[in-house]
Amino acid sequence: MGNVNRRDAMRAATAGVVGTAVLGGTAAGDEPKGPKLWTLEGELKVHPKYLYHYYLVLGDLKQCGLYGSDHGRKPDLLARLQAPVRVRVRGVLGTEHHPGGTKDNPSPFPQTWMVYMDVHEVEKLK
Repeated sequence: MGNVNRRDAMRAATAGVVGTAVLGGTAAGDEPKGPKLWTLEGELKVHPKYLYHYYLVLGDLKQCGLYGSDHGRKPDLLARLQAPVRVRVRGVLGTEHHPGGTKDNPSPFPQTWMVYMDVHEVEKLK
């Protein structure tokens, strides 16, 4: 038996399961698109005790938390750089709500929304 590529395997699987039904959307065998990668530039800084360890300071002192591509708190890509340094990062943007503390579980951080990026690429700028 020869090698079977992914496209042929998907066609065979959909033909066997669907039969003569018409598939809507994309054609069988098309690769799904990954998440959109955004580019940001700014100064990389490190905060030892905040909700995110690495963050990017943008032009007017706005901050964007930086995580690893797996949403890890201390990504290897950023750990190799000596902060503070200007960088260009590419990754997936997201928002996250931090509820603050409760009586049972107090938190030093107030209730807030954060903008973060799961970083896939880092480039050190001059």
